Amino acid sequence: MKYVIALITCLATAPAFADVAQTVDQHILPGYAAFDSAAADLATTAREDCSIQAVQPAWHTTFDAWMQVSHLRFGPVEEAGRSVSIAFWPDTRGAGRRALATLIADGDPVIDTPQGTAQISVAARGLFALEYLLFDAQFADAGPYGCALIRALTADLAVMARETHDAWVTGYADVLRTAGAVGNPAFLTAQEGTQILFTSLITGLEFTADQRLGRPMGSFERPRPKRAESWRAGRSLRNVVLSLEALRDLARHLTQGDAPHTLAAFDKALGLAADLDDPTMATVSDSQGRFRIEVLQQSVDAIQTAALTEIGAALGVAPGFNSADGD
Repeated sequence: MKYVIALITCLATAPAFADVAQTVDQHILPGYAAFDSAAADLATTAREDCSIQAVQPAWHTTFDAWMQVSHLRFGPVEEAGRSVSIAFWPDTRGAGRRALATLIADGDPVIDTPQGTAQISVAARGLFALEYLLFDAQFADAGPYGCALIRALTADLAVMARETHDAWVTGYADVLRTAGAVGNPAFLTAQEGTQILFTSLITGLEFTADQRLGRPMGSFERPRPKRAESWRAGRSLRNVVLSLEALRDLARHLTQGDAPHTLAAFDKALGLAADLDDPTMATVSDSQGRFRIEVLQQSVDAIQTAALTEIGAALGVAPGFNSADGD
């Protein structure tokens, strides 16, 4: 992580206890169930009609569902590299476009089986690979192989969503609920369970501020609107809003709603986002639009500050390592 924060233990009173069980039952499990269901519907849609017009709405629904859990970068979603296979972004070198173009040019039969599809480059799998196929003019005339590729990738995504959800339901949910219990294989103390959820909150906010908002902003002299997340599909701002809503829900469940400053900061940021009329962050290229996006970014940073000082201090934890942090 780019920040290093000492464990917050300076409160005069004992730390509060996070409602880990409520967070699992009312935030995590419903989120992964919705993603599983949406991805299954997407695969069914593509199997029945692989046309771009038919698949696009189901893809948006699936992406919406992913945004409800995309901040939970631990547990089953990290097994076998599922998180990067589901959502390979940012793709700083355009690896996804090149990998897809190569598959199509070669008519590669690797996608003929689920096992083969699961072995292709992560850049050519998941939601962002499908975004290329469904929204980028380069792939609009990919012919029968393009249809087969859409079907293979949607089926592959559905498998990853189902496996992740099933792993939570059949075991990992209880592992997190019983953090600190004798014999718990992942969390030696109850505080470790609290910490991983708090880490998800903080790194989720950081990712939205630095990547979803920061990447398209670039610099004042050189804005980068085409670096916005999902700009081809016209949902860059939508992702910011959905991410903030999901993180606010996590904060509420984690604290049983007892985080007034943090929740107020969320409301302010969501209000600013609602006032933006810029689905793809294109206005970063003009001074007024850039200023409004900067204000939104600062408001997301303010949520992080509030959460660190209010929630982290109350729970007696600081954020730890999260896979979204990188090296």
